[in-house]
Amino acid sequence: MSNFKRWTAVGLGAALIAGCSGEAERPAEAPAASPAATAGEGAGEGGESGEGGVNIAAAATDPVVYLSALALVEAHVRAAAEAAGAGERQAAAEMFAHPVGEVLVDMQPTFQQLGVATFEEPFIAASTATAQGAEPAEVRRLATGLLSTLEAAEARAPAGGLRNPDVAAAVIADLVDRGALQYATAKGSDAYEPYLDGYGFLLTARAWRDRHGAEIARATPETAGKIDAAITALAAAYPTATRPAALNADEGALLAAASQLKLATSR
Repeated sequence: MSNFKRWTAVGLGAALIAGCSGEAERPAEAPAASPAATAGEGAGEGGESGEGGVNIAAAATDPVVYLSALALVEAHVRAAAEAAGAGERQAAAEMFAHPVGEVLVDMQPTFQQLGVATFEEPFIAASTATAQGAEPAEVRRLATGLLSTLEAAEARAPAGGLRNPDVAAAVIADLVDRGALQYATAKGSDAYEPYLDGYGFLLTARAWRDRHGAEIARATPETAGKIDAAITALAAAYPTATRPAALNADEGALLAAASQLKLATSR
């Protein structure tokens, strides 16, 4: 892994905070990658899969893979904005930085092939600003700009992209599945970040449902119902931006709802 990917994937935000306070010029020996990097299928370092569990080799031709990669980035952005609003500045800075190494660097060839200008720098800028003490309103403004950039990249999705509502449904299913798997990780740790990763998946699944739910319901009402049920279960697991004192959602029900949705949207 290059130094650039190492810094971004394992917590550039934390390194920036330390640097701003004069505590260090570079991060300490890197901890394990964010749990979001291993919450999906095929997580790995390069090769056919990116660190976020994205099948990079298929992203240029498969709209679900491509859009799921962008949705994974979106989840980090939404989580960062909410964490900043909750006073969790370091976690927010790290959330902005993580997708650079987890997804965006590996997606560069795909972006070039599809005519999407690469956009890592605004994520690093948002991470830096958050680490240096930007107010929550400014962090939210930066997040809104990043979401607009992601929306523009979505429009370049291959093979018809979002013109097929089944594609949007499959992306939502992937987000729910990641969130359900992430809940087990969050329960096994007292750290905030694993929970925040899952909360980002919830927010993004909900946002995709709000944007595309009507078309999905017209095309496949049964799938739309499974989406609603799965998001309801996910919301019970991640009720607020701040981690609850106890994580006692029904994990079995959550995994079952995620599995039913994944099966309904499988191709």
